[in-house]
Amino acid sequence: MRDIKKFFLLVVFIAVLSCQNDEKAPEDILSHQQMVQLLIDVRIAEGKINAVAQFKSYENEIFSVLEKEIFEKHQIDSLTYVKSYNYYLTHPQLYLAITDEVIDSLKVRQSQLNGR
Repeated sequence: MRDIKKFFLLVVFIAVLSCQNDEKAPEDILSHQQMVQLLIDVRIAEGKINAVAQFKSYENEIFSVLEKEIFEKHQIDSLTYVKSYNYYLTHPQLYLAITDEVIDSLKVRQSQLNGR
């Protein structure tokens, strides 16, 4: 049974990797830069929740509030976010480029906070 699960995961992984091509993103998908900015805010919100350990039992509720604020800030709805996230997730090269940019931006912000 475990071998079947491993095989299934391998097939899914290969299918996801094979989905990448040079097609133009649909119009209802966030642009690369919009997605980067949105994910930066999402990761910061996740960090805020992790920093407040005494509210662990309420973290989903707190994140829902922060997520709503993020969507309002970026003038999008949750459906646009999910569609965009899924689009980039099925285009691994684009997704990795976005992720790298988010990580780099967060590192810069962290070093600025640390006074470096």
